[in-house]
Amino acid sequence: MNKLGNPIFTGAAAPSLGRIFAVQVLILSIAAFNGATAFAEEWVVNRVSGVVYFVAPGVQAFRVKKGMVFEKGYTMGTRAGGRALIVRGKETISVGPNTTFALSKQLSKGRKTTLLQRKGNLTIDVQKRARPHFSVETPFLAAVVKGTRFGVSVSSRQAQVSVERGLVAVEDFASGERVDLGAGQSASSEPGRKAGLSVGGATRPKTRPGKKRAPLFNAQTGPLSGASNNSGKSAGSNSNSGSGNNNAGGKGNGSSSSSNAGGNGNGNSSNSNAGGNGNGNGNSGNSNAGGNGNGNANGKNK
Repeated sequence: MNKLGNPIFTGAAAPSLGRIFAVQVLILSIAAFNGATAFAEEWVVNRVSGVVYFVAPGVQAFRVKKGMVFEKGYTMGTRAGGRALIVRGKETISVGPNTTFALSKQLSKGRKTTLLQRKGNLTIDVQKRARPHFSVETPFLAAVVKGTRFGVSVSSRQAQVSVERGLVAVEDFASGERVDLGAGQSASSEPGRKAGLSVGGATRPKTRPGKKRAPLFNAQTGPLSGASNNSGKSAGSNSNSGSGNNNAGGKGNGSSSSSNAGGNGNGNSSNSNAGGNGNGNGNSGNSNAGGNGNGNANGKNK
């Protein structure tokens, strides 16, 4: 014991300061590695310009800032002139103006990523792996990749996939057609004009038959994440009709038949689905609403 009452270690029992330091460094290194590994699994906003926002079920839309994590189940939207770059390690998602897409919570597990792209333009650069780990779902087609750089463009009537390098497997929902795209090749789907895939490139890729399937979401209702193309509130809803009962997820006014809504939306006519923020009016028919951004119509609602 020294004069202060602290033990004095001598001989073999005395711990080495170097050993203590090494143990502390090892502990800190393990903690840092675990933190870095967890962070490496996340998509993070690396760059943002113009009006870009996040929205999710039960979450009001808010402006995106550099360094934010793109949480699973969230939807990102850009206005005219808005752009964003999202990164995960060396992988990138470049988001163009007037684009709306969600990071699927149900289908994105671990390093596997599924985007639900409602509209706009995405350019994606992902690393090559043994198994497909990245996919983009649109209202008209799906693109599944192992590792490549490709672009996806979606409008209200069609979707197109263009490949810069690597290999992308594309399937058309309406016809079931499938095609593997290489560098310089493209495929598009416009079911309202033509059944099946339209392909192009210096060397035309060959399509093959497959099973039809329903898309995960449609152009009217947007991604199943429940987020809408809305830069304001994400939970309120206003609904008006002619006469009767009215129920809405937020505020509701009206007196007609029956009207139900679960989000914000605009809609007129017999069947109505919309993805904005505002008031829904309708006169007859059936209306479906789900998530944020669906309209209401007078008559029977589901």
